[in-house]
Amino acid sequence: MKKIFLTAIIFLLSFGKCAAQTPELAAAEIRLICAICSLGAYSDEGSSSLRSMLTANGWQIETLSKKNNVADAKAYLVSKGNVKILTVSGTENLKDLEVDLRAERVPYNDDVPFDPNEKVENQLFVHKGFSDYADVVLGDGLAERLKTLLAENPNAILYLTGHSLGGSAAIVMGLRLSDAGISKDRLKIITFASPAVGSRALAESYEDKLDLTRVVMKGDIVKKSMNALGYVDFGNVIKYEAPGNDHHSEHKMIVYLDSVIRDYYKAGGNLQDEDIKDKIAAPVYVAPVLYDESHLKNSDEEVIFNVLNDSLENYFGQLIFAEPRSIAGNAKDFMEPEVDAFINAGKNAGCKYVLIRILSAKKIRDASSGERHVTLEEMIFDANGFLVSMQTAGTSTENLTLLEAALSAQETLNESAAEVFKK
Repeated sequence: MKKIFLTAIIFLLSFGKCAAQTPELAAAEIRLICAICSLGAYSDEGSSSLRSMLTANGWQIETLSKKNNVADAKAYLVSKGNVKILTVSGTENLKDLEVDLRAERVPYNDDVPFDPNEKVENQLFVHKGFSDYADVVLGDGLAERLKTLLAENPNAILYLTGHSLGGSAAIVMGLRLSDAGISKDRLKIITFASPAVGSRALAESYEDKLDLTRVVMKGDIVKKSMNALGYVDFGNVIKYEAPGNDHHSEHKMIVYLDSVIRDYYKAGGNLQDEDIKDKIAAPVYVAPVLYDESHLKNSDEEVIFNVLNDSLENYFGQLIFAEPRSIAGNAKDFMEPEVDAFINAGKNAGCKYVLIRILSAKKIRDASSGERHVTLEEMIFDANGFLVSMQTAGTSTENLTLLEAALSAQETLNESAAEVFKK
């Protein structure tokens, strides 16, 4: 995963950055924050970088990883102010896969065995593997410590989150913490691609006791994996549809993050960081992004260009954006007429520089999985029409969605443009 992409979204974890939020925007923001934390709970290099950046931005991170004969549990308590996020890692290794496959039904409460005179499906049962994983994370007194933490800070809210196995474990942890006395208004659960964890009887018993939101992706077969075995979902459901031009499995966390970013924009959010004080002040005219319409679907256009422009605004303080902010066409047809028009418009607007970008997302030849190489070309002209800089940045969609790859390229180019605009 590209570290530069993570840098672009990390500031969101200030939580509640918009002073006047609608309930819809506030809910979309916390889903995005939980999605970022769920991605950061994994053990790969990108997730490790994300955790380092969280720490650099004032978040405290406590590692809660525990290993025994039933589970190799990985979790982190991410805290800042009144926000406490307990995020659980999803399936990463053979031990985790064993947990996933340990699908036998076991009594929810060890002290209350199954009643032989009652059908099992009418009793409180849970998925043994998910229950084992949750209990390992909550072991060594963590449940009581979390309860004490909330009691000592009456304004704090504890969020439980995770992807796939991590999400299912988070639900079981929510059941346990609810039983331990943590009230619904202090405990929120947001999961991504989490399979069902228990019986219909369990779902009905806890439906009103838990504030549970399950984010699911159309076409993600993993999230449905336990339903055929009698496990029943509950809670509020938010359904997304994966971007149509990405090759990734619908179950991947990067695909969920992509959709959560889009949802955040629909709710009125943005990726601008209003707290940045040292933006470069040179007046810049930002031409519409030129893009090859054969590379992008219509549903992608607005959110991708909003994300790219928000990235610019986090670096540069005097931007004048052309309208419209994007122009579709064939990449071969772009250049002289548009360039001259943009330079004249920038000069008339009193800008010192004109910034022109061309975005492409070509399929990689011989890539069996349908990967694309996303490229952002950037040209900077002065007010007299002289080309002062030309840069290109790009990355494949092997480990990122198209939106995330485009943002990564923009962040890379921002550093180069900053050196030009400082002169």
